[in-house]
Amino acid sequence: MSDGRFDGQVAVVTGGAQGIGGATARRLALDGAHTIIVDLNEELGIQNVARIESDGGSAQLYLGDVTKEETATGMVAEAMSRHGRLDILVQNAFPVGEGTFGGGVTGIDLEDWRAAMSVLLDAVFLGAKHAVPAMQESGPAPGFDAVPYGEYGLHEGAPPPMEVGRIVNMSSVHGLLQASGVPAYDAGKAAVIGLTRQMAVEYGPTGITVNAIAPGHIITEKLQKLWEEMSNPAGYRLFELQYPVRRTGRPEDVANGVAFLCSSEASFITGVTLPIDGGHSVQLQENLVVEMKDFIQENAGLKTHFDEWGTDLRRR
Repeated sequence: MSDGRFDGQVAVVTGGAQGIGGATARRLALDGAHTIIVDLNEELGIQNVARIESDGGSAQLYLGDVTKEETATGMVAEAMSRHGRLDILVQNAFPVGEGTFGGGVTGIDLEDWRAAMSVLLDAVFLGAKHAVPAMQESGPAPGFDAVPYGEYGLHEGAPPPMEVGRIVNMSSVHGLLQASGVPAYDAGKAAVIGLTRQMAVEYGPTGITVNAIAPGHIITEKLQKLWEEMSNPAGYRLFELQYPVRRTGRPEDVANGVAFLCSSEASFITGVTLPIDGGHSVQLQENLVVEMKDFIQENAGLKTHFDEWGTDLRRR
């Protein structure tokens, strides 16, 4: 149910046609924001816009490649020209290709490495580069209260700026914890965290907060289909056992976190990376091995989606 917390605000969600981005676009729209979905997949983008509108929300599709600067300028211009403001930017576009997941640094071509980094990092830079001035021009976001100046403590000089905008960058648990075989993905997601923290320091004084989210194993539409095709319940259960909450994540779990960080309730939170991973990133690995070894031994034929991608976890 909508709480109207983003009524009158305009949000841009990159990679918003499906998966985490799709759920995020729906959540922001449900809570009142006009949501601009930026994606390359026209069919799925149109479907998500229709889904939002059928639920009473407001959304539109902007087709574009987020690795291109003209997409960044275009999506921001769309928000400003049609709606007169930009309040929220969620950067969620996800890379595909050989360089994203395949092999160590010795097994990746420079071209593939750069292609992965263009989506993982360059797109985040470009989106923020053009969104920040638009947020500053837009002024205080509708529904955000002014900071209660002087209510607590002693203050001198000019009051702090009102809340102007929110930027949420999508990192990953791979930005916090590293794995073999995915150097581009791990390095790119770690760099997103670093850029997020720098931007938080840079733009906090202007009323813009910048945070990141580090999702764990999230069962998106694509991943759900892959697990179903594999038809290996033991493999799926193996992934559930990795998490203290004993389940994998849903796109809506991440979308709820994004909505909080974009809300006025999060006005004193910036430069933070929020893990939404069911406790995975805080669990001691020795404890994990002890809990899972019997299950693995009892299910010698288990497979996971990593097997489909050419990575055999049992050799690690």
